[in-house]
Amino acid sequence: MFAKQRFDTNIYMKLFRWAYILLMGTLCFSLVNLPFFFATISLAIDVRNVLFFALSLLFVGPGFVALFGMIDVFKEHKDVEPVKEFFRKYRQFGLRGFLYGLIGWGANVVCLADVYVFAKLPGGQWLIPLFLILMIIGLAVSINAWYYQVRNPQATMKDVLRLAFYMALKKWYASLLNLVLFAAIFAVMLLKPQFGFVITTSLFAGIMYLNLSFAGGRKE
Repeated sequence: MFAKQRFDTNIYMKLFRWAYILLMGTLCFSLVNLPFFFATISLAIDVRNVLFFALSLLFVGPGFVALFGMIDVFKEHKDVEPVKEFFRKYRQFGLRGFLYGLIGWGANVVCLADVYVFAKLPGGQWLIPLFLILMIIGLAVSINAWYYQVRNPQATMKDVLRLAFYMALKKWYASLLNLVLFAAIFAVMLLKPQFGFVITTSLFAGIMYLNLSFAGGRKE
């Protein structure tokens, strides 16, 4: 006779549980980013709507830091109550997540405006790569800061930002991979909302978290 499998040793039950966590994590992220959701379903992908899309992305930071926090608990305990933990982390780190997110958001808005202006000036095209690098660094610092704040909950913002900036430059290859995944999250939301707002966000965020962890993420 086969021994009766327990829930925690049944691989199929685990897979269903992980799929549930993945689904609920993404839905929670989508819920706290309703401005971007409404922009996606109501606005055409057009240069004239860039400002509306940019404003709708202002509140991505709190959602991302909460998602990283939920993933951190899952990694620690191999299980998590996704909705409860997501909103607990949202309350705990939401404000800081928003402020960290402003770094990448502001860098992209300012640099894209500069690219638009300098592209029309004689010789201004030579400065475009510099603006692109600044955009990459700004976003990398935001992503790193969300992660390191979760991993070091008692750390000050100054210490978190110092570490985030240092790791963005030192582990530039990890930063580039995370930027690709970060961009992919919103590209899928725009092109395939039924996947982006329901499934893929938690999956890509989990890969970003692991990437940061492998790149040297640790509690200070």
